[in-house]
Amino acid sequence: MKPYLILLFVLFFTKSFAQNVTSPEEQEAIKKVIVDEAKFFYARNAEKWANCYRQTNQTYWACIEKDGTVQKEGWDNIAPFVMGYIKDNPKPVKSTFKRENYNFRKVNPTYIWTTFDQTRTTAGKKDFSKETRIMELIKGEWKIVNMTGFWMPNEKVTKTETATNTKEKKKSESSENEGTVKEKKEKVKETKKNS
Repeated sequence: MKPYLILLFVLFFTKSFAQNVTSPEEQEAIKKVIVDEAKFFYARNAEKWANCYRQTNQTYWACIEKDGTVQKEGWDNIAPFVMGYIKDNPKPVKSTFKRENYNFRKVNPTYIWTTFDQTRTTAGKKDFSKETRIMELIKGEWKIVNMTGFWMPNEKVTKTETATNTKEKKKSESSENEGTVKEKKEKVKETKKNS
């Protein structure tokens, strides 16, 4: 292969890989929008909360919570729902957040997809969720075009682990019982032979 073809091949794949990588500056700017969106929602500042979003028909918002699921498509459906909620519940709520295990994926220069784990503490009670945001760069500012949060009940995790352990225990007991049944059958055969 000619040297210039090898160079073109390397440049093409290096550029393709580099396009999917987010810079530390992009990551910090996106994290700030995520922090601000929650901060303004719980402070009941509807105007600043709305400013965190790209306000189009393609904007998507979904929360799967302990008490139910809410899903809205398009800013014309999202804004009245959230603004109505803020109007009906105007008292700010003190909540703290811990976000970790961020994963950033650049789709193209103006779209970045990110996931993270979130722990929200309100009035001493912790809730855990898996979060997804799709962000769009508009006039130098990152805006949310898709917000999805999945509540993760820690009780369910415990039950799942317990259920797995129970299944393993039953399987183990079943194996032991099979051995016992086999032993009993052999004893019956021996008894019949000796009779």
